[in-house]
Amino acid sequence: MNQEEDKKGRIEFIQRILLVSAVILLPGLLGALFGWVQGLLPLLVFYYLRRYGSNRGRKFILVGCVLACITALVLQMLEQVMFSLTLLPMGFILAESVKNNESISLAGIKSVLALAGSWLLVTTVLSFGLDHHPYVLLLSSLNQGMTEAIAYYKVNSSMSADTMYLLEQSFSQMKIWIPKVMPGILTCITVIITWFTMAVGNRMLHKNTGSGPWPEYKLWTLPEKLVWILIFSTIFVILPLEPGRTIGINVLMVSGLLYCFQGIAIMLFYFSKWNVPIFLRTLIYVLLFFQTFGVILLGVLGVIDVWTDTRRLRKTEQNTDT
Repeated sequence: MNQEEDKKGRIEFIQRILLVSAVILLPGLLGALFGWVQGLLPLLVFYYLRRYGSNRGRKFILVGCVLACITALVLQMLEQVMFSLTLLPMGFILAESVKNNESISLAGIKSVLALAGSWLLVTTVLSFGLDHHPYVLLLSSLNQGMTEAIAYYKVNSSMSADTMYLLEQSFSQMKIWIPKVMPGILTCITVIITWFTMAVGNRMLHKNTGSGPWPEYKLWTLPEKLVWILIFSTIFVILPLEPGRTIGINVLMVSGLLYCFQGIAIMLFYFSKWNVPIFLRTLIYVLLFFQTFGVILLGVLGVIDVWTDTRRLRKTEQNTDT
């Protein structure tokens, strides 16, 4: 019996190590097709550390990373793996925040800063020997791509002159605005990865251990005072003053995304309360997430919840306190 248990334990140990290595290597091996897999790495780190404890969890992660790096050296794809490794610190920071009983808001902020700091550090190191920082190269490549697209349509397209003019004007405006909003776009990406790690990781821990570090996602709420950041950023966007308008747009993008997450929590709350069938839930998810109006609607729902307390969570907390 002990031998069978030991054999099963070794198999599970190898499986967890290989999973870490696969998540690190797949984006570099298969390119854009599996690029999204990188976003699972912080989740894997956080889950291992909280599910199996710091010592065992670190062993899974460390051995998996070493195996991935050795494979990357053999296949000459170390740079791609380095970018994947930038996602590791966020998982460790998040697990450490839970260990220290920090609030969900503080844990989220620290995780976002850890991910952004890792990206900044690695891109700065990779920029040694280059004429420009990778951020500048990113903007340049986007600009060049739009220029080449216009040239292609002029030569190979049968568009009317009016349509071509509108297309050129659209690309010209994009060339102006993309550099201005790129900080907000990159910040939104870090926030999405953090939100995904926290929400899914919390759910996995609830399901597999019976308890998680935070309440279920359907009960999550943003700090009430955060709404003022959304309000002031909207005012800055309306006012035709620079650089205030550009700053306001970037802040509005991030704060709007946060309230979209709260809108999702409200939607899940009522799905659970009303026992909405899985098929209908899936249909609503598709309708909401694959069109801009649906995302905006979720953000508005999240903002409305600040004043109306649609889930009656604050009333429940008051009754509990009394």
